[in-house]
This record gives sequence, structure tokens and C-alpha cells, in this order.
Amino acid sequence: MGDAELASPSTRIQNPRKEIAIEIPERLETTFRPDECIYKAPAALHDSNRAAYTPRVISIGPIHHGDGKLKPMEIQKQRYLKEFCKRLGAQTEEQERRRFFEEPLSIIQKQEDEIRGRYAADAFKLCGDEFVKMILLDAVFIFELFLKNDEYMENKNAYQDDFIIGKPWLRCAIQRDLILLENQLPFSFLEKLYNTFDPSKANRRPFLELSCQYFKKYNEGNSEPPTGTLHFTDLVRYFLSVKHPKLSPDTEPIKNLYSATLLHQAGIKFKPLRKECLLDIRAWDWISDSKGNGNPVKKGELHMPPLEIDNSTECLFRNLMALEQCHYPRDEYICRYVKLLDFLVDVEKDVDLLIENKVIVSRLGDSKAVAKLLNRLCLEIEEVPSSYDDLSKLLNDYYESSWNKNKAYLVSVYFQNVWIGTGTVVGLIILAITVARFIMYFFR
Repeated sequence: MGDAELASPSTRIQNPRKEIAIEIPERLETTFRPDECIYKAPAALHDSNRAAYTPRVISIGPIHHGDGKLKPMEIQKQRYLKEFCKRLGAQTEEQERRRFFEEPLSIIQKQEDEIRGRYAADAFKLCGDEFVKMILLDAVFIFELFLKNDEYMENKNAYQDDFIIGKPWLRCAIQRDLILLENQLPFSFLEKLYNTFDPSKANRRPFLELSCQYFKKYNEGNSEPPTGTLHFTDLVRYFLSVKHPKLSPDTEPIKNLYSATLLHQAGIKFKPLRKECLLDIRAWDWISDSKGNGNPVKKGELHMPPLEIDNSTECLFRNLMALEQCHYPRDEYICRYVKLLDFLVDVEKDVDLLIENKVIVSRLGDSKAVAKLLNRLCLEIEEVPSSYDDLSKLLNDYYESSWNKNKAYLVSVYFQNVWIGTGTVVGLIILAITVARFIMYFFR
């Protein structure tokens, strides 16, 4: 078939145009709802370590509700509901117990839309009476758990036969699950619901105090209870970052920082700092805005609060970082801290050095595992200007100084310990005497 024949009208295929209609709904979801604060971990983070964002023993809230692996704890929720009723004075009568929950149920029903608005869009599909009952059961479980924990901290013999309090591994597992970003109830709503129950019958402390007591291990600086807490993930983030360094508006981003081993070879000394806030790191010309007690930082020293690393560390940091990526895009304090650690730790030698200087306390028993953990935490985390950029520049400049490197080399070779140092001093004295005698003999 020739070119002319292909081009002829009789053989040309006609494609009539069709009208394509695109329907745009009148009401579209905004990109960010102001009340939204409970999210599913972003897909990139979730795929890097799915287990770190997933509850192991108990579901709280609607996102993981109905997970078959978590059903055994639903029985314990029912038991804690019954025990909470007894705590409030309802003993046996079903009708009497129902009376205690009339007001809480009414609050949940009236505020269902408001509660839903705290969750990211399409995070779950639960609705109606099932949603209301789930919220009440999970909230009461938290109340009873926190009250029992408070009493247990006062008396270690209390609740030894309790299914949860009496089992240390289960206590730790539940606390771990209550920190997960996807496993939350809005804190303000929990507080409001808690206050509907008559406190005079339970001799109860305020819910915020109970929450601070339950997560006390993360509040080593005994910081004052925060206001405006979003949920438990947000509460733990507050404790760890309350004395975070400020971000300087004129700081130029640092793309790299020399590792701990290289900095040490240049003479940098790592010192443990009394732990009031994990992010309160100090150097000689760069001190965080939090002026704590203690000795001033000498030149060539970096003071860091000790970081304890165990099996739950990755889960903790991942969920705090996911919250910051979703809700605090300009206040990523934990992300910046972890990025600093990622710079300092390249290989296991860096971990060994930091452990030796008591800046890291490892419960993993393997320095290589610690290095791997810290290096993979920042995967899929967006680069942002860091409040540690000034500190990084200070450390880089110190390392790149030839004088500092030479001085550190001489100290490490000739003054490594008392005996080598003494031998060096004696040798220098003998050399000086020999030179003096030679000069005297030569000019005599």
C-alpha cells in the first residue's frame, strides 16, 4: 500500500472527539484540618518498619480496632470496666452501673463528629453505636490502668495478682502501645470524659497528673505538666524535648558532620550531662537556651545527656518523628536530634566511643546493632534546617584545624597514660640536659 493510498480520504480512520465530563464535588476536604492530630504513619515511614507503628497487645482508638491479634485484650478491657464501676461505687446491679455511664455516653454521642475530626481523613471506617462503645471502653480502660499504676507506684505490693500490673512484660508492652501515633484517643476528650465521673468517690488525682505519672520514665527532668496536650505521643514528645535548642534564623544548613571517632581524633571530648532533657546538648561556644546547673563547657568538649538504647528505642523515636513530620513541620525537634546522632554514628567504633564516654547506654549488647538502628531512623525523613547546625559547624571547624589535630595526636601518642606521659617528660628533661651540655661544651 503506497503513501498516497494511506493518505487518501477513503482509507483514513476518523476518531470523533468525545466529550469528557469531570465532576468536581462542591465541598472538598481541605489539605489540613486544624483539629487533626492523630495520623496514620506516612507510607514511606510505615514501609521502612511496619512493626514500629503497629500495636502488639492492645488497640486504643478506631484505627486498629478489630485487629484479630489484639482481641485477647478486649476481655481485659471488659474486666477493667467492671473494676472501674466498683471503684465508683457500683457493685452488682447492672442498672446502677449503667447510671454511671449515661453522661459519658451522651458526651461521646454528641461529640462524635468532633472526635472523628481529630483523626486523619480516611483513617478508619467505624461509625455509629460501635464507634461510641469502642471510645467508652478504651477510655475507661485507660482510666483504670492509670489509677492502678498510680496506686502501684505508691505500694509495690498492690495489684500483684492483677492480669496486667502483676506482669512486668505486659505492663511494658501496653505502655509501648500507648505511645504509638496510630493508637491514640484525643487527650482533651479523655480529660473531659474522666471529669464526668464523681472524683469524690474514687479519691482520684487529675487526669493530667495520672498521665504524667504513667509516662514518668520519659520525664527525668521532672518538667511541669504541659498544657494543650494532643495525646500520649505528644505528651512523651514534650517530656523529651521541653528544653530543646532554638533554631537560629540566620543559620546555614550543615549537610554533614564528622563522626564521633574522627572528632575524638581531633581532640573533642564527649562528656555525659545530667539528664534533664534529652535534647539539651552543650558545647563551648554553643550552649542551648536552657541554662541548667553544672560546670561551664570547656573548649573541645561536647556535653550530651545519656541516651539509653533498648528494644523499644526505635519504636519510640519513629512514632515521635512521624508525629513531627505530620503535625510539627517547623518544630521537628526529635528529628533534628536523631539526625545529629546519625551524623555522629557511622560505624560501631563510633558507638563504642560514645558508650565508653557514657553518652550512650546500650541495652542491646551489640554496638553494630546500635549503629544500624541510629543510621536507619532518618531514612525517608525530609531534610530540614536544624537547631544543631551551629553546633555542627563549630565541631567541623574544630576538626579541620591542623593545630587541634596535631595537638590531639601528640597527646594520644606521648601522653596516653600516666606511665607513657611520665616517660615522655623524663625523656624531654634528659634531652634538654643533653642539649644544654652540648651547647656549653661547644662554646667553652
